[in-house]
Amino acid sequence: MCGFVSIHTSGQDLTPFKGIAGQMLRTLLHRGPDGEGIYTVPRQVLFGHRRLAVIDLDQGAQPMCSPCGRYSLVFNGEIYNYLELRKELQLTGVFFQSNSDTEVLLQLLIQQGPQGITKLNGMFAFILHDREENQWLAARDHFGIKPLYYAQVESQLLFA
Repeated sequence: MCGFVSIHTSGQDLTPFKGIAGQMLRTLLHRGPDGEGIYTVPRQVLFGHRRLAVIDLDQGAQPMCSPCGRYSLVFNGEIYNYLELRKELQLTGVFFQSNSDTEVLLQLLIQQGPQGITKLNGMFAFILHDREENQWLAARDHFGIKPLYYAQVESQLLFA
């Protein structure tokens, strides 16, 4: 079990929201005692993550960014078929730096977009952000095993 928060904006300075994100992460401490990460794309998104390390204990830290820096991801859950998806992606030339299901999810979404979600077998909630387009994709598993909450507060969109 992990926990994440995100604050999305379109052109607004996110610096004042770092304290709020920190407070939000403190309330999620029980969901992820093994690590904490914060990542900001200026004037677009602030991601925070609390980690419970289950798969790839050493290299699955989040928020996770693509090697090119264009995409970032926060994820809670487990992708049961990540090994099969990993092999499929490797056959198309994707190189992996870790053994985590998080990186497989990130690469699947980069390569296949929202259509990749249909290939997922597991329990999950995630948010993917594309810094070039300032677009994001949020999803959860079909049964809602992993919750995904959102709220609009003034001109910001918040997820947890």
